[in-house]
Amino acid sequence: MRSRAVCPGMRPIMVLAAPMSTPRVSILMPVHNRAHLLDRVLGALADTTNYPEVELLAVDDRSTDGSLDLLRRWETSGRLPAMWVLESPGAGAVVALNTALDAASGEFCVQLDDDVKVETPGWIERMLELMRIDVAVGVVTGKVVLDSGEIQACGVDVVGPAGWRERRGPPGGDVERRVAEVDSGIGCFMMYRRSDALEAGGYDPEWSPVWLDDVDLCMGIRALGRKSFYLPDVVALHYMDTRRPQSPGLARLRPRQLARAVGRRLPRRVRQLIDSRAGLHMLAYYTGEQAERLRHHYAYWREKWGWDPRNPDMAEIQRRWGGTEICWAMDPERRAAGERVIAAFEASRAAVSGA
Repeated sequence: MRSRAVCPGMRPIMVLAAPMSTPRVSILMPVHNRAHLLDRVLGALADTTNYPEVELLAVDDRSTDGSLDLLRRWETSGRLPAMWVLESPGAGAVVALNTALDAASGEFCVQLDDDVKVETPGWIERMLELMRIDVAVGVVTGKVVLDSGEIQACGVDVVGPAGWRERRGPPGGDVERRVAEVDSGIGCFMMYRRSDALEAGGYDPEWSPVWLDDVDLCMGIRALGRKSFYLPDVVALHYMDTRRPQSPGLARLRPRQLARAVGRRLPRRVRQLIDSRAGLHMLAYYTGEQAERLRHHYAYWREKWGWDPRNPDMAEIQRRWGGTEICWAMDPERRAAGERVIAAFEASRAAVSGA
């Protein structure tokens, strides 16, 4: 192992020899009312996971649809030998994730949502290869594809003039195909060191019950001096149509798509009446309750990190976070350090494939 300082205040780049040990990996899966998906999700996990030192911590968050019984059956089936079922008090995914993080015994953790199906055999080994190529690597995230076939995210952009957005590009383009440094992983499918997550404070309960907790954790890991990377050849399928279809016609429309389709055809006064009575925003992506949660979360993000995630003041971000990995994209030395990590990773892969 050799190290070199990159610039003052940065972690030294540590190019690691091929690791001989097999670190333990803990998969953290919060579960709530996914009985109709769990066999697919867990079956795929069993089929694609051959890594010997792995445990699955599935935390049921007061499901009412039989998910807990289904998890117990999987726990005793032997198909996922190191599977442990825990229970959470129904306080949401953030509390469930912290329950799993506290119980985890792995050096590395994977956050995997209960509606995400891993599609790449040997995925843990592939993610670990990038995680362990350099101590600067703090988060590795895979390619997440929606069940519609569209790319959901190739990592997440957070710190930039365009504001918060899931990273994607034209199908088959460079954004999708290339290993890249990114601001953040996408929480439904990402790997990190447990020690880093704990040092960053775990999943902040202020984001309960859900949303923004994953990117907040990635920013916390960046604040420790680590980096996040996107790995394109590890793929997961994210089921967005998670309700059982009520009819063949409705099965083709997601609930919010249906609301918008109907809303466009209604007179404005009728639409406003429905919105106020039912707590909906028919032309928006969110219900009234969800929109209120987002308003809270955006305000808390401004309080915690110092900028508006939708309309960032780049000068303020630079003033507060300049000289740290949070501002890596605006720092030529830090960008170059990330490129060296990627080059070392690709050289390691080339050496293995050519051996």
